[in-house]
Amino acid sequence: MSYQLLKLIHVTGIFLLFLSLGGIALFTMNGGTKSSNKYRLLAAITHGLGLILLILAGFSMLKHIDISHSSLPGWVILKIIIWLAFGGLLAVVSKKQNLAKILWFGFPVLGIIAGYLAIFKPF
Repeated sequence: MSYQLLKLIHVTGIFLLFLSLGGIALFTMNGGTKSSNKYRLLAAITHGLGLILLILAGFSMLKHIDISHSSLPGWVILKIIIWLAFGGLLAVVSKKQNLAKILWFGFPVLGIIAGYLAIFKPF
C-alpha cells in the first residue's frame, strides 16, 4: 500500500475519532446521560473504527520510513500513549459532564501534540 494511501486512511481515522468524541462530549455537556443516548452504539463503533484505522495505518507508515517495531523512537511511544488516552476517554466523556467540558478543549490539544510529534519527530 502506498504511503499516500496510508496517510489518507490515517486522516480518515482521525476524522472518525474526533467526530465520535465531539458528538459524545456535546451530548454529555447538554445534560445527556450514557443510558439516554440512543446513538451510543453508533458513536462507539465510529470511535473504535477510527482508532483501528489510526493504529493500523500509523504502524504501516512506520514501515515506509524504516522504523521497526522492536526499537520505537520516543515520538512514536508518545503517540501510542495519546492513542490509548483517546481510547479510554470516550468512557470518561460519556459519564462526566464536568470533564466533558474540559475535554472539549483537551481533545484538540492532544490532537495537536500528536500532529506535532508526527510532523517534527523531535526524539
